[in-house]
Amino acid sequence: MRAAKSFLVVTGGSAIFFGLAVFVTPNFEAYAGTKAIGPFEASLIDGDTLSDGTVRYRLVGVDACEMGQPIDFSEEPETLDCGYYAMKFMEQFIADAPVICYDQGSRSYGRVVARCFRHSGTSRRSINDDIGAFALRSGWAVSTDHAEGMFAFRYFYEELIAKTSLRGAWNGTSMSPSEWRRVNVAGAS
Repeated sequence: MRAAKSFLVVTGGSAIFFGLAVFVTPNFEAYAGTKAIGPFEASLIDGDTLSDGTVRYRLVGVDACEMGQPIDFSEEPETLDCGYYAMKFMEQFIADAPVICYDQGSRSYGRVVARCFRHSGTSRRSINDDIGAFALRSGWAVSTDHAEGMFAFRYFYEELIAKTSLRGAWNGTSMSPSEWRRVNVAGAS
């Protein structure tokens, strides 16, 4: 009986610790060792790339549907453009809010790889304002192995919730963005 109680205490304590790590740490990790850029008015290039008018930012840890990538939904008679919907959901999320990005120190096809947030005017960042997390949570993107640290776990969690809830592209039939690029776009990111 004592061993079972000890096991439950250790298991419960570990679950609480990892739960806190997944939900709390991503809010503080955004700018650890990175350069802040912004706030600026963002324009969307596609579902995982935005611009400040001069520089393009690729959302770290996120791969959204590509423009022109087909998706079929059982309730829709025609094939739709998955990338168009990924971008439109992002536009609605950002709306008129300024954006601040944190350079993650790498480049992808000339774009700054960054973690970007809607800027609320305070120095505190929230997972609720994380543009990459929203792309995953809405179901129009998949997580990649390019994210590092604890927010990578949170991104995986956001994707899992979207997938099990059949949100966005998870409610239709389409290739993954990377698979679609491999088949259809030579030299794509």
